Amino acid sequence: MSIDRCVGVGVEIGSGKTTVALIDRHGRVRQRSQAKTLRGRPAMATLEPALRAIETQLSCARMEGLAVCGIGVSVPGALESSTRRPQQISLLPSLNDFPLFELLEKRYRLPVQIHADVDAAVLGEYRFGAGQGAQRLLYLTLNAVIGAAFIVDGELVSSRQQHVGHVCHLPLSPTGPRCSCGKRGCINTLLSLDAIQKMFKRALNRGEETSLLQRMLNNECFSPQLLAEEARRGDGVALQVFLEIGRWLSAAVTRYSTLYEPDVLVLGGGMQHIDPCLIALQPLEPVGAVSAGATSVLSPVRERLKVMSSHLGSDVALIGAVTPLFY
Repeated sequence: MSIDRCVGVGVEIGSGKTTVALIDRHGRVRQRSQAKTLRGRPAMATLEPALRAIETQLSCARMEGLAVCGIGVSVPGALESSTRRPQQISLLPSLNDFPLFELLEKRYRLPVQIHADVDAAVLGEYRFGAGQGAQRLLYLTLNAVIGAAFIVDGELVSSRQQHVGHVCHLPLSPTGPRCSCGKRGCINTLLSLDAIQKMFKRALNRGEETSLLQRMLNNECFSPQLLAEEARRGDGVALQVFLEIGRWLSAAVTRYSTLYEPDVLVLGGGMQHIDPCLIALQPLEPVGAVSAGATSVLSPVRERLKVMSSHLGSDVALIGAVTPLFY
């Protein structure tokens, strides 16, 4: 059968829902379905809706005459490399140390790949997105915590090497907030979703007016996307928060560049909603207003580092999970 008729089944397990899709070797999602993730249940009960969705997609592939080359799974946590079992999945604890690889391989008799979500994301961006052609690609994501994954010459660097997987605890400010790890000023205390919410609350406590408050009173959830939308409309508080984000993100970019020496840095997760023009990250164009501190911090890496937003958006881990099945 032609390789163009080959697809992989991508599975992205999330805390609220699991997305399952047929994805071709060009990174195109041919069709998808979603299943509710059942939290607070034993592992098999948690996974059962996802397993039914996988079987639905396998049936669809057969009906369309497609050959399924395997199943690629993204999990929202870490992965134990020797056993390939999920670890540190705080919102779905029943999946910790669960033999997911063995279950899928035995049940479907297909090749299986399992990756931590941030590792799946960097694989997707390297093959199909903003990181194509990069020799040293660093991917940063902003979700509940700051996560990172690194590819060198096409090979995924283990999360146990070079601080990858622990970048949320890299210190940026010795006088910053106390982190859960015991240190002060870790990047996670300055740029996580919780940190950004605290920036917003400080502005409210100062009595500053913002259209963000009305949107939240209308039952919209605070998010980087919501923040970006109001910043583009000129909301003072949103713009102020972006200046603070830009300050710390600029410092983080320089720190990561020293550690990893990437030639391309891709920003994903919540960061993909942050307009580079608003935070004025060098060397992105067009360059907007930026504090003198942020400019001076970035100057050593400005010439050699390309900073980009994710090209694959919310599908990045879903697509990346199947990438090793094709290449």
